[in-house]
Amino acid sequence: MADFDEFTEAGFRALIVSLKSAAYRFVRYGEAPAEPHVLWRHDVDFSMHRAAALARIEADEGAIATYFVNPRSPFYNLLEPEVNALLRGIAALGHEIGLHFDAGAYAETNWDEARLIPAVARERSLLETILEMPLRTMSWHNPDIANLLDFGAESIAGLINAYSARLRRDYAYGSDSNGVWRYQPMRQVILSGHPRLHLLTHPEWWTPEPLSPSDRVDRAVFGRARRVRRQYDDILRACGRSH
Repeated sequence: MADFDEFTEAGFRALIVSLKSAAYRFVRYGEAPAEPHVLWRHDVDFSMHRAAALARIEADEGAIATYFVNPRSPFYNLLEPEVNALLRGIAALGHEIGLHFDAGAYAETNWDEARLIPAVARERSLLETILEMPLRTMSWHNPDIANLLDFGAESIAGLINAYSARLRRDYAYGSDSNGVWRYQPMRQVILSGHPRLHLLTHPEWWTPEPLSPSDRVDRAVFGRARRVRRQYDDILRACGRSH
């Protein structure tokens, strides 16, 4: 069986169940209890619909997570009513929303604090205006394309930094970047028994049925295209017009 065959909604739920069985407490950024705990994080890169589906699974299992969203994303529009409603629904389930800072929206590739902090502050203000809610946290989008990992402060522009030096040093980390386990399978990270876990998933990889990573991207991209076309057709019908 290919590694990506476990990236399903059932596989996602199984990870949460395994964390609960191992007595991990789901916590928010800024919390650091003495007992075993997990920072359960999602970077929403392609699909808010997938994010909403995972958020419902987490709510069913009594888990909380932080969803980092990108106001510059070419794959979803946070001002689009359907997408905005999905994101608000995620927050209503008790999950936290954070800023997914997209350095690719800027020409800069070698940041310094004098330029980075105002840029993060602008993106924070933009996202808070769209959501009409305050933000506490941020993560980098594709940090390898610039020098963003050089910035290990606990907070940046007043937001808790999910890539802080302390988190990278003190927490066992697992990620499903690009639809594969980047370091080791997350189930192995959980079974290692480390008292502090920092686990990252990207919702687009977790679908109802097994798919290759490329097919999962197609599912999100073409699914959105079909929804946009249906919206156009619906408007025509509502106005009594034909193609």
